[in-house]
Amino acid sequence: MPDGLDIDRKAHLSGTMSAHRQHLVVSSGRSDWTSRIENERDTAAWGKFTADVKSMLGRGGEFFDPYHNDVMVSTSSFTPLEEAAERESHLHKASGTPTASDVQQAPPQQTVDALLFPAFKHFKGLGTGTDGDDRSGNDARTLIKASLLPEKDRLNAVYRDLSDAERTARSRDPALLASSLDASSIQVPTILICSHGQRDRRCGVLGPLLHGEFTRYISSSRGRAARCGGGTTGPLEPVTGAFRSSMSDTPGSADDEILPVNVGMISHVGGHKWAGNVIIYVPPGMRSPAPGAAAAAGPHPLAGKGIWYGRVEPRHVEGIVEQTLARGTVIQELFRGGLSANGEMLRLPL
Repeated sequence: MPDGLDIDRKAHLSGTMSAHRQHLVVSSGRSDWTSRIENERDTAAWGKFTADVKSMLGRGGEFFDPYHNDVMVSTSSFTPLEEAAERESHLHKASGTPTASDVQQAPPQQTVDALLFPAFKHFKGLGTGTDGDDRSGNDARTLIKASLLPEKDRLNAVYRDLSDAERTARSRDPALLASSLDASSIQVPTILICSHGQRDRRCGVLGPLLHGEFTRYISSSRGRAARCGGGTTGPLEPVTGAFRSSMSDTPGSADDEILPVNVGMISHVGGHKWAGNVIIYVPPGMRSPAPGAAAAAGPHPLAGKGIWYGRVEPRHVEGIVEQTLARGTVIQELFRGGLSANGEMLRLPL
């Protein structure tokens, strides 16, 4: 554990999770960002997409609803495998070892991928439009309408006297999910670690450190039969649409690895004084190894849920993987909160 980090070790952690019902995680391929991620609008496609979503959902935005202001938006170090493959192809054409110039000249990200929890959806190839006022090709608006607005039957009671058309305008249109977006289910566990150093040094120091330790431990243990199973008792293999999380600016470096668990770094989620902040999302179909080698795997106790931990140190990584991820046991002294499969806040005891 690094010295000199001002971590609050006295406060009770349970119930300190930021209030929300959904968590949208936008791929950026970076592990740090400006203090306010919406200020990355002119940086890249992911910056514009993130800023558009926050603007449309925020105060004064097209979809602002003070009674349903419950979507948390983060950027992440995840880069879709397809995007990484294109960049690696460019770099492999360069003679010798790729230089910083080669990396800068690699094809820029033109579209955006995003993950949505606890829906466990992976949205691919999201367009950003040509400018802030152009609706054509801007999938931020479509994504909000298809998946982020509340269902019609969950609108706040203050809207009950509105016409059906007005209620429809304020609610989700699930038909758009199939007709307008490329979405697939996330079938592997996802671990997210706050690494937002430009927002707070504590997360900037601990985030990459924890990312490396989770990656190392999971990678070294991946062949064990008791590893988290996606419907089997065997090791969980990467699926189509899995992600690559990079700590390096050079795709294909030794810091890049495809793991049976998605491990990524994300921007600010609240509670820097309780760094390291770690979120574990367990997919709905995940199974938990049963006691005894001959016993069949059973439903995972945390399937479909998200668990937030604070004050996580490298020494906690093994316990989080073996107890929470593999067996569904919540570590109470680290627990900040959680989300149920339908977005309700989780409290102890679970």
